[in-house]
Amino acid sequence: MLTLKEKVKQLPETPGIYYMKNVKNQVIYVGKAKNLNRRVSSYFVNSKAHANKTKQMIRLIDHFDFQLVDTEFDALILECETIHRLRPPFNRLMNHYEEYGYFQFLNESPFFKVLDDWSDQGFVIGPFYRKSKMLEFKDTMNSVYHLEGPLRYAKGVVADYQNIPPEKEFLLRLEEIKQTLLGRSTNVLTRIEERVEAASARKDFEAAQRWWSNYLLIERFLRRNRQLLQATNNSVFVGILSENKKYYCYLYVKGQLISRVVYQRKPQPDQVYRRLIKQVSAKNWRNLQEKKYLDKQDVDLFPIFFNYLNRNGQIIRFSWPEL
Repeated sequence: MLTLKEKVKQLPETPGIYYMKNVKNQVIYVGKAKNLNRRVSSYFVNSKAHANKTKQMIRLIDHFDFQLVDTEFDALILECETIHRLRPPFNRLMNHYEEYGYFQFLNESPFFKVLDDWSDQGFVIGPFYRKSKMLEFKDTMNSVYHLEGPLRYAKGVVADYQNIPPEKEFLLRLEEIKQTLLGRSTNVLTRIEERVEAASARKDFEAAQRWWSNYLLIERFLRRNRQLLQATNNSVFVGILSENKKYYCYLYVKGQLISRVVYQRKPQPDQVYRRLIKQVSAKNWRNLQEKKYLDKQDVDLFPIFFNYLNRNGQIIRFSWPEL
C-alpha cells in the first residue's frame, strides 16, 4: 500500500480540489490548488510554518482523494460548493454562512437593526459577511449619527443639517447610512473623517486615533461587501477567463453560477452571452426573476467570481434577457 508521501508524488501538477480524510473515511478538510502536487505535498513536509490547527489536522489524515478541474477558478468554485455541502470541521472560510446577516431600516424604533434572517418588514438589505462585523458597523453608526439614546433628536449631530425639524433631520441621518450600504454615497466615511480632523485640531490624539480606527473598520466592511448590490439586482454577468489557450466563460445571476461554456478561440461577449443563456431553461429564468434576495449560502460565491475574474479575466454586465 502506498504511503501518503508516495501517493502525493503521483498527483498531477494541474488544478483541482483535494479531500483530506480521517481513518473513518470522513472528510475533515477540503482545499483547492492551482497545482495539486505542490499544494498537497506541502502538508507532508515537516515545516514549522504550519499553524497549530493545520498540525492538528495533519495528525488526523489517514488518506486523501482529489478531483481535477480545468482552471484554478473552477477549483475555487468547486471548493466553495463542496465546503457548503460537506461542512468539513477544519475548514474555517466559507463554512459559517449561518453567521451572515441582514440590515433592516424601520420607520419606528428600533430604526436600524441587524437581522439573522430576511424580513419583508421595512427596508432590508443583505446578506452581509459576518454578523459580528455588522454589529461593529452598527455600533459605529450609533457613535457617528446618535441613532439611539437621548441624543437621537439633538440638533447639530450632522453639521450640514441645520434649521430642519429634529424628526426629519434624524431620518436624513438614517438615509445616509442606507445610501452608503447601497453604494450610492460616501457620506458616512466623510462624517468619520470630519471627526478625525476635529479631534486632531483640538490635539485629542487618542480620540483621533479611535475615530481613524472606526474609519478603517467601516471602509473594510464596505469594500468586503461592495459587490452585494450587483449580485442582487436584475443584472446578468458574463465572466471570461483565458487559460491554456482556451476561453472559459461563466454566467452569474443573483448569487449563482448557472452556465459555463468553453471556446477554442476568443469569442465576442455578446456571442458568449447568447450561448450561455440558451443553456438555461425558461423555468429557471422565471425562478431567478422572482428571487428577491440572496440566501446566506450565496454570499461566499460572489467575491470569488468578481474578485478572481476582475484580476485574471474580464466581467461584462448585461441586462436581464428577454425570454
